[in-house]
Parts: sequence; C-alpha cells; structure tokens
Amino acid sequence: MRTALALLVCLLLLAFTSQQDSRSDSAFLSAPLAGSLALSGTFGELRPGHFHAGIDLKGPVGQPVMAAAKGYIERIGVNAGGYGKVLYLRHPNGSNTVYAHLDRFRPEVEDWVKSMQYARQSYELDLYPERGRFAYEQGEALGFIGMSGRSFGPHLHFELRRGQYAFNPLRAGIAAADHRPPVLLALRLHELRGNQAEFNRRHLNLRKAGRAWRLPNSDTLYTDAPYAAFSLLTYDQADGAENRNGIYRLEFWVNDTLAFKFHLDSLNLWQSRSFNAHIDYAAQIEDGQLFNRCWQLPGNTADIYVPGGGVLALPAGAATKLRFVAFDLAGNSTFLECWLKARLGAAGPPAPLYNYLLPFNEASILSEPSLKAHFPAGSFYEDLHLYYQAVAEESYNIYSLVHQLHDLRVPVHHSFQLAIRPTRAIPAPLLPKAFIAYCNARGETVNYGGQWREGWLHTQANALGDYYIMLDTVPPRIETLLFREDMRNEGRFAFRITDNFTTGPELQTLYYRGTIDGSWALFSFDQKNSRLECRLEDSLAPGRHQLRLEVWDALGNMTVFEEGFTR
Repeated sequence: MRTALALLVCLLLLAFTSQQDSRSDSAFLSAPLAGSLALSGTFGELRPGHFHAGIDLKGPVGQPVMAAAKGYIERIGVNAGGYGKVLYLRHPNGSNTVYAHLDRFRPEVEDWVKSMQYARQSYELDLYPERGRFAYEQGEALGFIGMSGRSFGPHLHFELRRGQYAFNPLRAGIAAADHRPPVLLALRLHELRGNQAEFNRRHLNLRKAGRAWRLPNSDTLYTDAPYAAFSLLTYDQADGAENRNGIYRLEFWVNDTLAFKFHLDSLNLWQSRSFNAHIDYAAQIEDGQLFNRCWQLPGNTADIYVPGGGVLALPAGAATKLRFVAFDLAGNSTFLECWLKARLGAAGPPAPLYNYLLPFNEASILSEPSLKAHFPAGSFYEDLHLYYQAVAEESYNIYSLVHQLHDLRVPVHHSFQLAIRPTRAIPAPLLPKAFIAYCNARGETVNYGGQWREGWLHTQANALGDYYIMLDTVPPRIETLLFREDMRNEGRFAFRITDNFTTGPELQTLYYRGTIDGSWALFSFDQKNSRLECRLEDSLAPGRHQLRLEVWDALGNMTVFEEGFTR
C-alpha cells in the first residue's frame, strides 16, 4: 500500500512538472529587440504568393538583434533575394528562431561567413556550422537590423519554428501592443454553378458604422445563382505602426451557425503553396488585392480551417443571414452583418466553354499536335473545365504557336510538365538560346527555360496562361554606378546589372563573377535593386589594378566590364 501511494505521488509530481515545463516552453521567448515593439507585419499575413511565416518588427538599420532564447546557430544564409542575411538559432527544446534581412552578423560570425565566401567563391551561401560553434545566451546580440534580401524598409523578420511548422511568436512570450480592431474594406460575392464552379464575381466596398461595417447601399444582396460563396478584404493595425497587417482569425456565420473559420496560430511550411487557394487568386492577378476566401476549396489541404466548407446552397426566394467577424490576436474584433436572397425563377448561368475536364484529385494529360502537358494529381484545388487553343503568331522571335492554356487567373498547386514543338525552323546554332516563354499578368515575357528532347522543348511550369517558344541572344546590361580610374578615395565599386527577361521559379535570372588582378573578388548582390557591389579590401595594395566583371544570363549570353584603376 505504501509503495503504491509513493508511486502515485511520483506520478502526480511528474505530471505537474511536465505541465510546468509545457507552460514555460510555450512562452519561452524574450523580445529580439530592445524597447517597445512596433509590429509592421503579423504572423500568417497575406503577402503576394505566400503566408507570412513570422512577424516583422520595425527598427533602424544597425539596431542590435538579440537571441530570443538560449541556443546555437544551426544555419546561416546569405541570399541576394528572399531572407537576405539570415540566422537560424537552435534551442534546447528543439525549436528554432529565425532572424532575417540582417545588415550584418555579429563580428565572429561575419568573419567566418566571409571566409567561407572566399573559400567557395560565392556571395550566396547556405551554411551549417558545427553544433555549438556559435552558441549564445538569451539576450546576446546576434546581428543588426538591415534591409538585405527582399526587404523594402529596415526591419527584423522573426520566426519561431519546430520541424515543418512555423508558430506565432506572439503566443510564445513576445508582446506587441494592439488596441485597434481590424478594418473591413470590401466583400466579394462569388456566384457558383450547380457544380460549385464560379461563373461571376461582384465587388462591394464596405462602409463603417460604429464598430461594425455595412454594405454600401442596402443590407441585402440578391443573386440568380444556385450557390454562392464570399471573400473578404481586411487588415489590422498594431500600436506604433501604420502598416496594414494581417488578421488573426476570421469567422463566417450563416443563419447564426458557424459555416467557415480560419485561425493563424501555426502554419505547415510544406503546405505554403495552398496560399493560392486561400485567397481569391483572380483578384490578386487582376489588381493585386489579397482577399481571404470564406470557403475552403476541395483541394485545399491547409490545416488552418475549422470546420471548412462555406459554400451556400440557395433555395429560390429564401433569405439567408450572413455574419463575418474578423479578430486580431489581442482580441479586438469587428464584423459585417447582411442578408443574401436568391431571386425566384432566375435563369441558370450558361455552360462554360471547355475541351478538357481535369479532376482536381487525378492526374491529367493534354496531348495536342504541338503541345503536351502532364498535370499530377492535386495540381488544382477544384475540378477544372479547361479551355485550350493554339493561335498562330507572326511576331518576330516567336517560333511556335501561342498555346493558350486556359486562364492565368486559375491557381495551380503543383508544378506540371510542359513540352512545346516549334512551328518555325530554328537554326541549329541557336537551339541552345531557345526557351519556353510565359506571358504574365502584366504582359511581360518570363523565361521558363527548357531542354530539347526529340524535337520538343520541355520545362516545368507553375501557372496557366499563354506559352510559346522564343530565343534570347541579348546579353545582360552592366551600368556603372560607382567606378573611376582613381579609386584611392573610394571604398567600393557599384554597378547595376539587368537583363531583357526575368525568369521562372526554377531559374536564376543573372549570374556574375568578378576578379581583381585575376583573383576572385567578393561582390554582394541586392536583387531587389539589381545592385552589384564590391567593397575594396584593406589587403589590396596601393597601385594599379585590373577589375574584370562578367555577367551572364540563364541562356549563357555574357557581358564583360574590364577596366584598370588606381588604389
């Protein structure tokens, strides 16, 4: 009996200790910046092409960035775009914190990274230092705020990760004041056919009424559609910053019953492409607006939704009560309440024009005389009535039919295989200069690359729209920003490098290599500004030197800048 009682006490103590550890583990972070935090980006916020996987904290260039918890640097990245200069800190509880867009690392890390850049002769790096080489206590400086990578203002991008998941850092001990409720800007009514495919959209700007929002004219919407769904344009603002941040939670109630909900405590990073199904993708393509869908498409597997659904069946003549409620993480909320009524005896929408039916959960193959496409299962978020046609194009430098592959406003989840056969002869010496071109929403030509196999040009694509074959024989451009023959009073060279085509996700637009007197020189590249810069090392001896800068594009076209200078 005494043994059993002792065992029970031990189990209770173990359970209590485990609960205490769990509570401390869930709030183990301290702020990575000193002082009050100004939140310029929220977790899960909608950004063009992705959910924001962390929070953005405002601060001036050069402000120290501190370790949010004890740990060691597990990974270091240096990138021309993306996160720029970034650190990944590993913590004893198995989680990671991420510190991105840094101006520079702390001195011993900066020196080691620079040595690796010279050793590998590459500015861009993805490094994994040996465990414990760079270990720091909570609150120790790791680096300094900057604007490296795809950052258009000085700030720290900060993340909390564990495995494949990113978590909201504001639920793990970091606090940022927010006393303002979200703002509801616009509502879109999506009218759906009997198979729940969209055939029409209606946009309604909202007006404020106290803490609530209202439709522009009446509190009732009318529709002829048998089914309907909605999307909402909304944002939130925290104290100390005027940035339009994302909301934390959205609820959609139908006749006082919860029909759809999402909340942003965590994000599965392996599901990041599902962003295209979360938003009204057509609205993003057309005018850059990021509406939250208030219904879950069948092929959207992201796990932020409770319970899913959100499509309304509309019996003719029936009125349906609608309520949309947006929350921020601080608990501030706002809402829109209105009604939707289906008209009696309305004519149904016309049948869509299509020549392929592609089920979203099955693989599909298109085989045409001069185009082949293979879509793996899960390429789409709902069944697609795909329309395809090939159009002859006499424009200079187009060597195939223009293959109109449905509509670029329909999102694609997985990349798909695409092959095009030219319809104009391409001289053999120019075959390596051929690429599959894509016309994006701005009317720009994007280079998707390609490999020749048996007379067809093959590539991977990730969007619907117009594809065709073009040639690129034009070398990149090098514009001198800072270079003179006498560099004795200057500390760096600076150039702007550009090309005639941008590239798709599988290709790098430009490559470069610089040497001084034949030895590799460290050039840093700021992709957002196309700026290439080389700081002159103190070890460079006074006297005459020769700079050579080579820049080439994805098709191997090269431009060379070569000049002498005095140091």
